[in-house]
Amino acid sequence: MAGFTRETLKVPSFEDGVALDVWFFKPTGPGPFPVVVAGHGMTVIKDAGMAAFGKRWALDADYASLIFDYRYFGASDGEPRNFVSLSNQRQDFESIIRWVRQQPDLFLSSKIVLMGSAMSALIVTQLALDEEGLAGVMAHSPMLDGYDTVMAAGFNPRLLFWATVDRVRGNLGLSPTFIRAVGRPTEFALLNSPSSHPGFTAMFAQGETPFEKAPNLINPRVIFEFMSARPGRQLGRARCPVLLVAAKEDDNIPPRVAAEIARQTNEKVAVVELACGHFDIMEGGKGYDANIKAQIDFLRRLNH
Repeated sequence: MAGFTRETLKVPSFEDGVALDVWFFKPTGPGPFPVVVAGHGMTVIKDAGMAAFGKRWALDADYASLIFDYRYFGASDGEPRNFVSLSNQRQDFESIIRWVRQQPDLFLSSKIVLMGSAMSALIVTQLALDEEGLAGVMAHSPMLDGYDTVMAAGFNPRLLFWATVDRVRGNLGLSPTFIRAVGRPTEFALLNSPSSHPGFTAMFAQGETPFEKAPNLINPRVIFEFMSARPGRQLGRARCPVLLVAAKEDDNIPPRVAAEIARQTNEKVAVVELACGHFDIMEGGKGYDANIKAQIDFLRRLNH
């Protein structure tokens, strides 16, 4: 009968003396294994719902997985805490990829698949364009065009003000300014759609720390990084197969980009559109079963 083990590893990051905290899901049986390298989205830690995916990848697809917290978050090292940077988070993915390629007894370097959730889809789809030697890339509830996402949220002078203050402080070498990352619709926060607060609450309920006790902070300058991150518009030149599982009722990320990609004829990019909301693709949501099935099917195809 199929099974798996889970252990915690420390993997060096690009930053000297700063390690990434990584869950290693290992299928039973002999290696080396194909492997999924997975990071959550925005400020979310691996303890908030990612274990469900590592288990299923091991049990149903016979893939190992390395699910990590970004620098400055969760159990990973680094200061300042709660600091979000697309470029830093990309480096964290690259750190894990580099480490995997140094472990030939554990992993098949020709079978490395990246997985991104929501905001981290910007990172993994960009790596699908740039990184040689990947077997595939998956993303669910994907942010594929940061510019469209910011524009769809509408003009928010308060957010723009604090993002500008934060950016200026960064240029001066000062500590970041933080705002609430997730709030209710009447609260000032980077994410305050109707589904945001209940969605984060449900994800964190799967781990040890309830959302009410999580830091729930973000540096608003990250919206300027979003504005120039538009990898979804270039996926026609992806170097590897890509799976996008999009939520048609997403109220955080405009689903139209994934829908436009779905209408394009590109044999490398598969788009699965589900009749659910942004957070419903996580375990316990109405889209989870279809989401994980699409991922398992994709991984199995890559392994043949």
